[in-house]
Formats: sequence, C-alpha cells, structure tokens
Amino acid sequence: MNGNSLLFIPDISGFTEFVKDTEISHSRHVISELLEVIMASDELGMSVSELEGDAVVFFLQGKTPSLPEVVAQVRRTFHAFHSHLKRYEQDRICPCGACRTAHELTLKVVAHSGPIDTIVVREFEKPYGPDVILAHRLLKNDVATREYALVTNGLVQSGGDLPDWVDLVPGSSSYESIGEVSYHHIPLGPLRESVPDPPAPVRPGRSSRPLTRETVVPLPLEETFELVSNFEHRLSWTPGVDELVYDRDRVNRIGTRHQCVIDGNLLDFETVSGDFGADRLVYGERILGETPVDEPTLYYILEEADGGTRVCAEVHYRSKPFPRSILGPLFRLAFGKQLTKTLGALQSAGKNLNGK
Repeated sequence: MNGNSLLFIPDISGFTEFVKDTEISHSRHVISELLEVIMASDELGMSVSELEGDAVVFFLQGKTPSLPEVVAQVRRTFHAFHSHLKRYEQDRICPCGACRTAHELTLKVVAHSGPIDTIVVREFEKPYGPDVILAHRLLKNDVATREYALVTNGLVQSGGDLPDWVDLVPGSSSYESIGEVSYHHIPLGPLRESVPDPPAPVRPGRSSRPLTRETVVPLPLEETFELVSNFEHRLSWTPGVDELVYDRDRVNRIGTRHQCVIDGNLLDFETVSGDFGADRLVYGERILGETPVDEPTLYYILEEADGGTRVCAEVHYRSKPFPRSILGPLFRLAFGKQLTKTLGALQSAGKNLNGK
C-alpha cells in the first residue's frame, strides 16, 4: 500500500420515501444535480472513485491535506450544496413532495486519512483496503447532529489553525470486526447563516388586455400541473410541434430553457412564473427571439374545479411601436386559434390519462 491518502465522502440525506412516480423521478433529478454540484466544489484535486446512492466518494492518493485544508473544502462543499438548494427552492414551480421539500436536504461529510491502494476497473481507478472500508462504515455513526463533518484522528492530529466557527467534538463508535473507532465531528449548522440568498428572479410584465382561453382537464390539480409543466408530456398536447429540445436530466423551473421545433424552425422559450392568486398553480413560458409583439408570455393558471382542474391560458404582451404595431392584431388572432387547439388537446390528453 502507498502512504497515507485522503478519503472524503459527502453524503446527502433528508428525502423521505415517495410513493408517486412524479416524486421519485423529481427526487432522482434533484439528487443528480446536487452530486454534480458537490463534485464541482472540489479544490483539493481529488479523484472521484464512485457515486454510491446519494454520496460522492473522493480520494486523494499518497497525499493528506492538513486539517485546515480539509475544513476549507468542507466549507466550500457545504456552501455550494446549500446555495444550490436555496436557488432551487426560489426557482421551483413544481408542487410535488420531492420538489417542495428539497430545501430540507442535509449534508454530512466523512474525512479519513489512511493507507490505501487502488485497482483499475476498465477506465476507472478505485481505492481499496481496510481504511476504505472504515471510511464507508463511518457514514453510520453515533453523531446526533444533522449536518456535520466527521474527521478521524489522523487528520485531527495534523493540527493547524482552524476558523472560529469550527468546534471539534470528540466521539467514537463501535463497529463489528473493527472495534471502537475514535473521531471528532464538526457541526456545520453555523455555516448556514453565511450561505447567501440568490438574486430574485425578474418576472415579465403583464398586459391589461391579455388573450385568454380556458378549459377543464379531468385530472386532479397537481396531476394537471405535471401534465402542463413536464416536458416529457408536452408533445401529447401541443399540436403543430414536431419536436421538443430540453435537458432531460433537470426538473423544469424558473429560468429553464427549451426549444420547440415547428416545421423545421426553432422557437426558444424560457420558463417563468407569476402570482395569480391563492389556491392556484401557475406555469408560464416567455417566448424568446423576434416576434410580432414584445415580451410575449403564456401563462397556464390552474385551479380546482368540478370534474378536475380549470386551466386558464393567458397570453400577455406589449405592442411594438408603429408601424410594426399593425402586426399585433394578426399575432393575437393567430395565437388565439392556436391556443384553442392547444387547450382542446390538453383536455383530451387529460381524458386519456384519466381513462375517460
């Protein structure tokens, strides 16, 4: 085996077990994003051994950073993690359990120094040895704090000046076939206050005379919202759209962009939201690029109704200055016809999903 190396394992926890397919799918996407954020936060030059469930296994072979360096990395990872969650909570549009509780996710980190060796499986290099097993076992411990960094004695004994927020709390846990293992943990709660709030999103303006159409979709409110806002369902109720180009690994939210392919032409959209009153769910899309009017934005405003969900579609926009303003009525007429077809297709898609 080589000399002492670093094993660094950030682990996400906090999602409950969801029953609905929507929530399982969305929780998977949220965790995937967070794992990417954690990997991008590395400034120690570590290698990623593997992803294990909701954890990233980093290692730095043949080198052990000082305790202050490890603590600084913990802080960077923690800040990146919670900054992303704050932004997700602010920008989310989905009301499902996974999206609604994502901001409650927590992070713990295990950092261990010990001798390891590596094996190569295809193109992947993986650490192995007793200390690798120990680091994984330490993810299950007797620390009562929700968010913490657990550091083993080899790192603690390396010494060094630590920031004021660090409180090294001694402890130990017993493991079968290993015995009693001593460690220290650092509560990470004090770092929460230093995570900045993201800038507030800018909402598009509204017109005093929007174009409106409405229908009733025979599905419950949240299922209708999923049908409207999830790009996976879009082609089932948008006549005239041949293809939808979007990131399949992300949950739709404010700022998400996608493209509609219509007769070989690309039309760009950005997801927005708005406040249209209590007890309503709102999904909006701003049309980007050159159009006959300025800032055209389509909102789907959903509320519970007898027989399902009432969907009111509103198109808000500003007329261009003269002489281009003469195209405004043509835009309104064409969009109104298309919106009528779209809501009819949305109602039919809801009936198909409902088995009616």
